[in-house]
Amino acid sequence: MSRRFQALALVAAFLVPTLLLAFLGLRSLSQESERGRTRYASQVEAIARAVVLEVERGFEALADPSGAEAAAADPDQGGLSIAFARDGAWLGAGPAARPRESEAEPALHGVLSDEIDRLQARGDLAGAAARLSEIVSTSGEPRLAAWALGARAAILEQQGDVEGARAARRRIVEEYSDERGPGGLKRSFAARLALAPGETDPAAALLALYEDALRDCDSPEDTATADLLRAVRSRLGELAADPARLAALDREDALRGRWRAWQRILRREPADWAARGAPGGRACFAMEDPPIPSANPLSPEFPGAGVGRGVFAAALGPVGAGEGELRGAALELDLLFARALARTAGDGALAGLGFRAEIEDAGLDDPARGPAVARLPLPQPLSAYEVAIRGGDFEGFAAGERRRLFLLSGLVGLALFAAGLGAWFTLRGVAREVEAARGREAFVAAVTHELKTPLAAIRLFAEMQERGGVEPEKVREFGARTVAEADRLARLVDSVLDLARIEQGGAVVARPRVLLADVAREALSIVEPVARSRGAQVALVEPAAPVSVPADRDALTRAVVNLLDNALKYGGRPGEVRVELEVRDRGDGTAEIAVLDRGKGVPEEERRRIFEPFKRLGSELTREAPGVGLGLALVAKIAAAHGGSARCEAREGGGSRFVLRLPSAPEGES
Repeated sequence: MSRRFQALALVAAFLVPTLLLAFLGLRSLSQESERGRTRYASQVEAIARAVVLEVERGFEALADPSGAEAAAADPDQGGLSIAFARDGAWLGAGPAARPRESEAEPALHGVLSDEIDRLQARGDLAGAAARLSEIVSTSGEPRLAAWALGARAAILEQQGDVEGARAARRRIVEEYSDERGPGGLKRSFAARLALAPGETDPAAALLALYEDALRDCDSPEDTATADLLRAVRSRLGELAADPARLAALDREDALRGRWRAWQRILRREPADWAARGAPGGRACFAMEDPPIPSANPLSPEFPGAGVGRGVFAAALGPVGAGEGELRGAALELDLLFARALARTAGDGALAGLGFRAEIEDAGLDDPARGPAVARLPLPQPLSAYEVAIRGGDFEGFAAGERRRLFLLSGLVGLALFAAGLGAWFTLRGVAREVEAARGREAFVAAVTHELKTPLAAIRLFAEMQERGGVEPEKVREFGARTVAEADRLARLVDSVLDLARIEQGGAVVARPRVLLADVAREALSIVEPVARSRGAQVALVEPAAPVSVPADRDALTRAVVNLLDNALKYGGRPGEVRVELEVRDRGDGTAEIAVLDRGKGVPEEERRRIFEPFKRLGSELTREAPGVGLGLALVAKIAAAHGGSARCEAREGGGSRFVLRLPSAPEGES
């Protein structure tokens, strides 16, 4: 037991530090991975804070009067210079214009319009055209004449008179360019739009109309002109117009669109905010009415769906003598956001991190954009929005950290497994050594017992004959018993020597073919006296055809004798022991010689152990049957030396079947 304790102490001394180092290593690796995640999160938060800072700077620029003036002077900047008196009165330049009042149509217009409608309803287009021509010639009212020319052009087109229609519209452009319809739209603009496709350069004609119309549209109520602008811009998008001029007109239209949008807002909250001293210095104002649709992508009236569309960010600060005025600037919120994001994306320190920043409505997570790595709300008055950081391959980073952790954990686990396997083999070796030591002790005890019994009998018979006076019949009996005990002693010695020779590989050399029946009969002749003395029945069942195997006859006979001796010891008295020879075609050509008995049998868990040296069932000191546990071990060694095997099976009906299987053909033959 001291050796086992020493082995356990050795294994523990190795495993405990290994496990401790593995634990510390994995813990350090986990902490490093967590630090990596923290650094990653810090980078993300730094980008979000940078976007928020840029939004703050944008508000500060709006509050700076000089910056506001510069922004308003440059159409590309999109800022509007705004100014209020302390009482909230508007002091700025742009929205001073009031809605254009449409002039009332002449009373005669309604009567004439009904007359023309009746003629058209009867299908008298020629009569309607003639009546309109008469109105143009006789009317002294320019507005009525412009209306009549437009209506006559439409009827002439219905009649197929294209040139007549174009002539009527050209007359509107040349003679009545400033006359407006009931909605406030100049009739000359509508005429020019209809004439443009037939012009030599339609794109140039539309560009000129676009410029004139956008400069005429200065009121948020002028929806008719806004509709015409949308139609003109849509057609320009389909033509190869002058890009530089179109871009300049788009910027101008966008600036005027901002003023029109601001005019709609100005009539409500901004004036009240300024009258209260513009608390906070900054505020956001949304257009309650939907913006007028525009085809200009730069216009706030463009039908887009960007974040901050339809909302103006305004900043005011006190200026002037006694700070009696509040001045600053207003800017579309989506532009403010776009500039902040653009400046952040251009930051070289952040551009290489692989992230992208977006500004979204607070609490709105769009699945189409993917999950956000981090979110940071914007300060007042923009608390309805937040900065969302995406990209950066956070999942890839996390997966890499997991792979690294799993890989090193696997290596540590493999090392621990190897250490545990080594410890297991060490303990197994120690256990085997202990078991071998016990077997040797049992062997010494059994051999001592086996040697002492025949030696004591031989000494007793010799002493009795030495004293003399022994009858002649007894002398012969004592001599026979002395010979039997000497044979028993010789068999014990031979078994030990045979096992030693086989383990050294020198017991089985020559392998001529021998008949298994001859080997069985020879083995029977050797054990017959022992069987007869024990009252056992031994039967030999020979095969129908001779069976031969390449084998060392003496070694094979010794193996069969040991099997028979084992059966005679444990087969019961008067037990029946049968020896059978059979050949089974297993595909590789093998022959089996089997010994069957009707003893108590061998438990399944012991069937392999009984073929190991010094292994016997029960305690060596209490087992009644003589032996040292070498017989079956010798059988297994002889079988293995011949390329075969030995095994024990349960016999049907009770008992055991010991089988010696041998190849029936030499190596190399099939």
